[in-house]
Amino acid sequence: MDRKKGVSIIIPCYNAGHYLLELVISIYNQPLLHPYEIIVVDDGSDDKETILLFQHPYFDERIKFIRVGQNSGAQRARNIGLEAATFDYIFTIDADDKLNTDPQILKGGTYIDRAIGILSSDDDVSFVHSQSLMFGEFSGPTISSHTITENLVMHKHHVPIGIVYRKSDARSAGFYCECIKKWQDWSFGVALLNARYKLGKKNKIIFLDVPYYLYRVHRSLSRISQVQLDEKIMTTITLKKYPEIFHKYYSGMSDGEIVNHVLRNKPSKLTDLLYVASDNLPRALEMAERRHFVGRGLGEPAGIP
Repeated sequence: MDRKKGVSIIIPCYNAGHYLLELVISIYNQPLLHPYEIIVVDDGSDDKETILLFQHPYFDERIKFIRVGQNSGAQRARNIGLEAATFDYIFTIDADDKLNTDPQILKGGTYIDRAIGILSSDDDVSFVHSQSLMFGEFSGPTISSHTITENLVMHKHHVPIGIVYRKSDARSAGFYCECIKKWQDWSFGVALLNARYKLGKKNKIIFLDVPYYLYRVHRSLSRISQVQLDEKIMTTITLKKYPEIFHKYYSGMSDGEIVNHVLRNKPSKLTDLLYVASDNLPRALEMAERRHFVGRGLGEPAGIP
């Protein structure tokens, strides 16, 4: 097997030692057919539990550990991991999440193996994503666990963190934009699509309707998704960085008009639920009941993705 036809698994970590071991074990328990490396980028952790964890026996030669002296944010940590990656394919996962190790889920192949198979055989595919299953303080599929397209991404539908993509595409995109502090996954998805669009490539996105990715739900205020930032500013930065693909979809509009249009028309969770229903109606009905979608609004708990 081609040495480069493997995956570099990049894990940015900041004071998440109490979760990181679970993640590493879940990776070790994947029956992967392709070679892999795990790159943990410790983003200036200062809590003793995290620092001591790196001396754990599980942290062996299969893990490349890179320590950053000062906390610089997840985007910088991901870029450091990308720069160190030796394989052609990349999978990034947050330190507090993990991969599904249920044998019934994996009997058809692992997420990473299936994704590499798709990307290596079809150059028109920009990235692969899977269904995400929540655990912790809430359970069930995330609302964005449905098929997405380039068109939907450019209308601000969510792009998951746990996509599998080519390192070459990330390099063409300029890696992760470190000035994006929130909505980072969407912004990076736009970056990949824009880089490929500029090269005249197609942007098919493949959805594997299997709960390979396990997303931890908790109330920690340190999670980026709960940080209060101006979405208009983050969207504007993304547009300025990757203008070509925005103007493909919003021809004749000024940058300010594009940003306002995108934010004004971004999908609600109810809209996402309808997309889930188009893939799997029974799942959508179960999600609606679990999340307490009622009447014209939502009655679900706050902070549930």
